[in-house]
Amino acid sequence: MPLDHRSNNFDLIRLAAATQVVLLHAVEQTGLRETLPEWQRHAFGLMAWLPGVPIFFVISGFLIARSYERCGGNLAEYFWNRSLRIFPALWVCLGVTLILLGSFGFLPVSFLKSGTFVGWLLGQLSFLQFFNPDQFRGFGIGVANGALWTITVELQFYLFVPLLYAAVYRLRTWKKVTGLLLLFLFLASYAAYCVMNVKVNGPGGFSRAPFAFKLLYNTLWPHLWMFMVGIFIHRYFELLRSFLEGKFFYYIGAYLLLATVIGYLAPEFSVLFYLLLLPARILLGFATISGAYSAKSLSRRLLCGTDLSYGIYIYHSLVINVLVEIGLLKTLDALPIVFIITAVLGLLSWHLIEKPVLARKAIS
Repeated sequence: MPLDHRSNNFDLIRLAAATQVVLLHAVEQTGLRETLPEWQRHAFGLMAWLPGVPIFFVISGFLIARSYERCGGNLAEYFWNRSLRIFPALWVCLGVTLILLGSFGFLPVSFLKSGTFVGWLLGQLSFLQFFNPDQFRGFGIGVANGALWTITVELQFYLFVPLLYAAVYRLRTWKKVTGLLLLFLFLASYAAYCVMNVKVNGPGGFSRAPFAFKLLYNTLWPHLWMFMVGIFIHRYFELLRSFLEGKFFYYIGAYLLLATVIGYLAPEFSVLFYLLLLPARILLGFATISGAYSAKSLSRRLLCGTDLSYGIYIYHSLVINVLVEIGLLKTLDALPIVFIITAVLGLLSWHLIEKPVLARKAIS
């Protein structure tokens, strides 16, 4: 763990990643993109090459591995800290979700008494945040809070890290074997991602994808490879430090160059596309961590220790749904409204819930 680990730009990078997710969802999931001129559709399509969710996964791999090591293998302390990071703000968001669903008439008494509602509620309180009953298909874009599927994946990452350390990193006398095991996990996860991406995000879209593939997409398996990039950089940070600090523009430039090559030469969902996507996403992972340790005081100067990213992430889909329900999200002019309301909710979440709760984390 770097000695100056608290001096970094992770808050700023997470905020940028969350902003990309909000913008993409507001344009793509509402059908707004189809109403735009060709050049604007192309411009928004380019946003997919700076994807917020994979950036989150890389950061999670880096920081969760660090958190586990700081706990010295104390599982109670580790899971307590991780739970405080996720659940309190998430449960408050669930309360807001229930209020909104009830206000728009999607929680009739008959549904509240059903097993489906109980199952959905228990899933939202625990680890099945991706479950969305048919009852909510008429609300906004058709999903109560669609962005929360990544919470399910994130919680699986929390469980994966102690298992990884117990099974791999403690076996120091078997370095070659464990190295091959890690490489196998990484490549198998990437292969799963390629298959899942074609089945879930390919022709027909998510709604027409086979149920089994949609379910598997909400597991850690097709996303583990990006998480492992973060773990790898953390584990070898001291060796990589001189290649990371102050080198952000080199990495992001190389990534964007490769992304441009992919965009022009590799048809989406082709074999060539996926062969080039792997090194591109690895470059993006290195650019992410390099950005965190380049101009390291930038985040502190701009955000003053305020971390809006989680609040923005868990509330933005609700804001989009409400604006769709009341008919305001029909042009790009509505996007500032989405961002302003979401940012306010993020601020409230941070100052009223997340920051006070995180102060109760166990510190080794």
